Amino acid sequence: MKLMKKITALLLACTLAISSGASAFAVTEVPSAAGTETTIIDTNAQESDRTESDKDIQQDSNIDVSDTNYTPIDLTGYIKWNGTMPLISGKNYYVGDDLKINKSVTVPKDTTLVITKGYEIIVQSKGTMNVKGTIITEPSSDLCITGKIRFYPESAFDCYGKIRSTKSSTIQIQSDFLIRHSAKATFSGTINVYKDGVYINYGETSLSQNAKMLITGDFQTPESGTFTNKGYFGVTISGRASISGKFILYGETIISGVFIFEASVKYYRIKSSRFAVTPSRQLIDYRYLRPSGNSNTSGGNANLKGIDVSYAQDRIDWRLVKLSGIDFAMIRASRGYISDKKPMTVDTTFKYNITQASKYIKNVGVYHYLYADTVEEAVEEAKFLIKTIEPYDITYPVVLDVEEQYQADLGKEKLTAMCKAFLDELKKNGYYAMIYANKTWLTNYLDMSKLSEYEVWLAQWNSVPTYLGNFGMWQYSSKGLVSGINGYVDLNISYKNYAKIIREGGYNNLDKEKDETKVA
Repeated sequence: MKLMKKITALLLACTLAISSGASAFAVTEVPSAAGTETTIIDTNAQESDRTESDKDIQQDSNIDVSDTNYTPIDLTGYIKWNGTMPLISGKNYYVGDDLKINKSVTVPKDTTLVITKGYEIIVQSKGTMNVKGTIITEPSSDLCITGKIRFYPESAFDCYGKIRSTKSSTIQIQSDFLIRHSAKATFSGTINVYKDGVYINYGETSLSQNAKMLITGDFQTPESGTFTNKGYFGVTISGRASISGKFILYGETIISGVFIFEASVKYYRIKSSRFAVTPSRQLIDYRYLRPSGNSNTSGGNANLKGIDVSYAQDRIDWRLVKLSGIDFAMIRASRGYISDKKPMTVDTTFKYNITQASKYIKNVGVYHYLYADTVEEAVEEAKFLIKTIEPYDITYPVVLDVEEQYQADLGKEKLTAMCKAFLDELKKNGYYAMIYANKTWLTNYLDMSKLSEYEVWLAQWNSVPTYLGNFGMWQYSSKGLVSGINGYVDLNISYKNYAKIIREGGYNNLDKEKDETKVA
């Protein structure tokens, strides 16, 4: 397969309105193998008001969202389904014949339905499948939608075979929806990926001329995937699409939310196709935003891509993380007191993450999850963090993560005093201190006028951040996919080159000799 021809194109300009707190990428042109053309359109009249999605507890997926080879399922104990018998919650079923569904059926919660090799389910025009559990299509199996199928929240679709739909079909996705690298999805009709939905395309996804796919949730094509659009692909105001693999555009793509060209993307388009964005939306092109050479040497607005991790990501292959184009990492170092029985503790993966990330990523910061409810406890937690990170070279900010609701209930004055005491302790000990919080906390629960000397790491999972204060980093998604990490990971943009600021400002005690015995 031929590589994309060398492109000569204008650099995608990147403008951070940090003074007003609104960070936005100014769109110029979208380079492609067929030339450069981007249409700016106004569809505000068709869009609902922007809503905030604050950071909350992330639900674990029912399936492994990392790319995996198919492992045959032991069907011992599974019940053969004939397409008409009711499926019972808590029991598992398999399809061993070609089936046609012409009525409403439900795959209940806590139930797995496996379409085995060589067999097919056709949901006919009068048929409906309501999926609240999990559907798995084995290699060489087929799920054909002529009617309607709906994947409810906390359900899952894991495709190693084929899924296809006709012009009359409707597919609604509010869950994890995986097209594995060996799988193929071919769609006509309507496909909606709603707010809670995540469509992950490791394999091949094709939209026909009669297809209309709307993304209100999340759509991702990793490096192994190919996305071909001959129809209509729209990213709504709260949606996000990220393309790392191959993107072939014949039809129409309209962006009202976030669209990301990752550095590894191979983008092809024919001249009659259309790629358009609405004003003020986020078109992020890492092919041209990425600094050349060592990012530590770049000045001004850095626009670096980063992740934040903790024990929740388990063991990370940091070499692969670096190869995937990640510029910086924020690592959870510790957490505070939960109760007398659960004292302050170091994150179980911190030592591994800080040593390995520093080896490959270079730009590495840390954060501490606050549990204090008094100023005195906040200071003690800060001292614990300092002791934890002292043996290591921290080249990015040292961050206070505050988000427990009982702390907000303490009142703005007390909570602000706690945060200030924590940050002041970091500053007193030579560290470049920063606070992490979502828009609601920064706006309603904290008096930011008393924390103005400290920079903000904003958590707001929107297409465009709406926080009006200043911020230097933005956590824009909780459902990123990065090589070397199994499952989802938070994604961030750093608008400043903090490594350069910290080094030149003499922060984080980088010039001090480290006690290697503490690291061992």
